[in-house]
Formats: sequence, C-alpha cells, structure tokens
Amino acid sequence: MKRIMVSVFALLLLFGSASFAAVTAGDALVLEGTASEVGKMWGEVNRDSIVKAYNAFLSRAEGKEEQLRSFAKLSIELSGKINCSYWIDELNAIADTVGIDKELYIAFTFGRYRDLALLYKGVGCTSFAITAPATKNGQIIFHKTRETAPDLQSGYLKRIVGVEGADRQPYKFFGEMGTADTGVSFFVNEKGLAGAADVPVQWQNRECYVGPYKGDLPLVDPPKYDGFMNHYVPRYIAEHCKDVDEARETLHSFVEKGYIASGKWGTNYLFVDAKGKILQIADDCYKIVEEQIDPALKHGEKSYKGIYFTVHRENDYGTPEDALVANYGNISLELANSPKVSKHPAMWNLARAQSSATILIDPEHPEILTTVFVTLPAYGYSIPFLMGADATPRSLVDGTVYSVQKEGFRYSEFYEAGVNDEWRFFIHGIRDKVAKGEDVTQALNEHFLKMVNLIISMNK
Repeated sequence: MKRIMVSVFALLLLFGSASFAAVTAGDALVLEGTASEVGKMWGEVNRDSIVKAYNAFLSRAEGKEEQLRSFAKLSIELSGKINCSYWIDELNAIADTVGIDKELYIAFTFGRYRDLALLYKGVGCTSFAITAPATKNGQIIFHKTRETAPDLQSGYLKRIVGVEGADRQPYKFFGEMGTADTGVSFFVNEKGLAGAADVPVQWQNRECYVGPYKGDLPLVDPPKYDGFMNHYVPRYIAEHCKDVDEARETLHSFVEKGYIASGKWGTNYLFVDAKGKILQIADDCYKIVEEQIDPALKHGEKSYKGIYFTVHRENDYGTPEDALVANYGNISLELANSPKVSKHPAMWNLARAQSSATILIDPEHPEILTTVFVTLPAYGYSIPFLMGADATPRSLVDGTVYSVQKEGFRYSEFYEAGVNDEWRFFIHGIRDKVAKGEDVTQALNEHFLKMVNLIISMNK
C-alpha cells in the first residue's frame, strides 16, 4: 500500500506540472509510406539540424568534393546491390526538401562517422542483453548506450512501404540516431529482433572509466573505407531480418562480399530476438573475428548464463553487473533500466552519452507489446512506449526531448518509479485488449504522446 501511495503521489506531482510545461510533444508523425514520402517528412521536420550538420561536415572536407562524390556513388551502388535503393530515394527526398546537394548529402549521411568519408572520429558504446534464466518470468531485455561526440538525437518508429521488386517489404522498426541522417545506432523491429553496433572492447581500453583490456589490439590493417558503416548495417538488419540467425547470416554475407567498412576500427554487434537468443559477433571489415551464441557474463570467479555485456565498465561506484548478479534469476526491466545498471555511473560519460534504450521484447506479440524505454540523452528520464504505436511525437523526432533533458537535466529515481508504474498499469490493460484481437493503435499513440509530454515536464 505504501508503494502505491508513493507512486500515485509522484504521478500527481508530475501530471500536475505537465500543463505548465513551456515545451510539449506537440503533434505526432507517422513515418510510414514510400521512401520518398518518409524522406520528405524527415526533411521538413529536421531541416535546420540537417543543414547545420551538413555544412559543418563540408567545411571540414573543404577541397575534397570529388572524393565525397566518389564515395556517394559507391554508397549508391552498394545500396542497389543489397536491394536497398529505397535508402537513396529517402535521402534524395530529404536533400530536395532541405535544399542541399543530393550527392554530397548521400556522402555525408553514409560517411560522417569514424572518418569514413573524411572526418568524424567517434568513441565507444556499450550494449547488453539479459534473458532467461537470469530474468524474472523469462523477460527478454536488450540495452544500448550510445557514446559519441555531441549530436542532436532522434528516436522514432518507421516503416517504408511500396519498395518495388522486393520479395517482402521492409519491417517496421524503432531506430535511434542523430536528426541529420537516416542510419541507426540501435533498434528493435516488429519481429522482436533488437540490436546495436559498438566499437569493440579492444578499442575502448583507453577510456579512463573502463577497465583495461588485456587482449591484443587488432586494428584494421589496412583501414577499410569502402562499404557500409555501422549505422547502416543495423538499419539493414532492422528492416530485413526477423531473428538472430538471419542477422548472423547477413553479417557473414556482407563481410564476405566486402560490403563492410569502419575505417581503422572493427565493429562489435549484439543482437537478441523474441526467442531469447543472444548473438555477439564482431568483424574487422575483412572477416568475422569473433562470434558467440548465448555468451555468459563472467563476474568474479563465476559465469552467469543469460547476461552479456559488450564492454565491462567499472569506476569508483562499482559496475552495472553487480546489481544483476545480486538479483540473478529475478532481474526485471525496471532494474535493468535503473541507475544500478543501464544508468549506472560507469555506463556513461556526461559529455558523450548521447542516447540509450532499454527494450523489453514481448515473445508473443512483439509487433504490438514490445516496450521501448528510450532515453535522450542517456542519463535522462526514459520514455516508455509500445511497438504497436505508429505515430512518434514530433519532439522526439526533431531532437526537442534530447535538448530539453540535456539543457535542463534533472533526475530522480522517485519520479522515474512513477513513470514505471504508469507504464505497468497501461500495458496490463492493453494486454487483455490485444488478446481479444482489438485494435489498440490509437491508445498506444495517445499513451506515447502522454509519456513524452510527461518527461518533458519533469525537466522543468
């Protein structure tokens, strides 16, 4: 009873302040349609941030326009080879809407990270997966914290339709990345496959808050710049793979065909699907260098099946694994998404933790009941929404949520517990309606908008 009264009090405080928020979620966007239609919407919403990022890119690439155009032509060619020419249609529509050079924008969006097309030097990320037997009631949990140079962040639901010549249309997915391009850092799709791309642990040992890596440092030699960077490989998998097995086949195929690039670094991927199967797989652009199915966490002298982190992070506050080990067999989404784990002080660096998401995959109805707790930036409040929604609040798409939480950062476990209770109450009622075959899309859209407005108000 005490917990219920506390939660109700918290929510009364939060909802009471929501009406006074200077910034609200506003309208919502249904990013569903042909690639050109979706690109036009994206360009209209994110025009200013696209122009800003694009101009900054070009200013640092002065005198190398020919090289950029050559890279753009390569990206167009490779997109066609994997039956994703619709990516180019989307980018062309964005460029036309914003009023920038289409070829140079393609070079920008495919090559802006890790010096791939000339400049950007990135930093590290961390992903983890938790499944049975580690979790409560067999929950399937995936998380990614994205660390990179500051960049306006966007989270959204997207479905591209009307792709000509395709045996099957791309899957609907939730993706997260900067507002200026259309790749994804992490995702979950309608089939319940979640995944992310990280810099391998071998290249993160220089971080002061990461434990030293004791293995070799196999830098990519020679560096490889021709191919897809690790924000388009996850997008392909989000749109075209239904499970871990298909993700694995895709990565092997891309590496064998020479479609993978990352400059001088390799890439480590982590995936989990609606069956609770975990895949860790890494490449050095030229070959797959590591691959594990259902790897186990090694903590102390013991091994814990059902828990896997791509990077072991530790500082004066301990490690995020401590709380998981202490609750082994009873780990819940709420614990995984708390300051004890995903928001543990060792998991993020204030200047670079741009975004994160903790995802609870529903094995029976992943297309509707999978829940995404998206957090922009990674140390802010999490916004829970369900995959069955089809409209993303504009303020999440255009970076407003990211800016509000970054500039007016406040955090209280007390308040976030209230948000968790609100989500738990909502999804409990929705499950019954889904079981009866009712259409719950509108209810999910309304709840999504409500949660975004609530989180914005909590930072005021």
